[in-house]
Amino acid sequence: MPLVIGGGVVGIVLIGLLVFLGIHAFSGDDEPDSQPTSSQEPTDKPTGGEKSGNNNGELGNASGQAKAATEKLQSNGFGCSDLFNTGQGAHRGCFKYDGAAQAEAIFQFQPDGTIIGVQLTSQNEDNINNAAVVFDQELQAIGNDTFGGDQVKKIQDAVKTGQKSQKVGTTWGEFQLRNDGDTVELAGGKSGSDSFDLPKKTFDTTEGQLSAALKAKKYVCTSSCSKQVGKYGSQRIYFYGSEGEGVKQLEMSASGDPADVKKALPAAMNDAFGVLKGGDVAALKSYIQAHNDGKSYASYVAGWRVEITGNESDDYAQQRINISYETFFV
Repeated sequence: MPLVIGGGVVGIVLIGLLVFLGIHAFSGDDEPDSQPTSSQEPTDKPTGGEKSGNNNGELGNASGQAKAATEKLQSNGFGCSDLFNTGQGAHRGCFKYDGAAQAEAIFQFQPDGTIIGVQLTSQNEDNINNAAVVFDQELQAIGNDTFGGDQVKKIQDAVKTGQKSQKVGTTWGEFQLRNDGDTVELAGGKSGSDSFDLPKKTFDTTEGQLSAALKAKKYVCTSSCSKQVGKYGSQRIYFYGSEGEGVKQLEMSASGDPADVKKALPAAMNDAFGVLKGGDVAALKSYIQAHNDGKSYASYVAGWRVEITGNESDDYAQQRINISYETFFV
């Protein structure tokens, strides 16, 4: 997880496009300077049997371009969910996280399924070629029906030039392409269309309240709150919230001996969720507990972006849960 569609497995998009995608920085301390705005703002009330933003990793209705893109991405192993899906439009993310390989295709679409904005990211720190292969899967899954095959080829040709950053104009709209070798990112919007505003998400608990409660649980708090685990490990809780507002990003992590980490991450989660207040806490905790199998996941849950990532060897393990608000700079 956030170049970054909540806590802290990922420019233009990544919370970079982490700030650009949303990706969110995995554990960054900075908030994007501004949120995208639009005259097209979906309502909170779902219509026509569609799902609202308060889902638990669910997928709402889609037709046309959006339906075709979703089905193609799912056939390539992506898991898809909706940040919101109303009678006014939808914001959908399809994610594929597997260790060092992370990919996401985020797009917004109108009620008839017409896609009006896309953010594609593929990263693989272990295999540059695989990063490009997965990016091309994303591009074709969305682009062939949305942009047209000739425009997809134009983008493919731009990727092959190897330039780190460039603009690519198409008949559909203008894209910003970034190619850093192990990461390929593309973002663009349909000409004449405005992206939808994203829901503002915060917990009721402030930074100060959470910090005070964790200190009482023997955490040492500076830029984050942590405590030692075992001989050389730690469990850490990072959180961020604007002054006078509730926490809007939460990351819980643990590292050290694999046996210690298996105990430490649930303990960190319970410590954080035991203090946090807000209507989304139960849904978030339920999703995380249901995906506690050591694999990596990313999904929209209750209007938040949730990433669960980790890696493990015989003598060392790292696990991380990141919950953040989504960003979409198209």
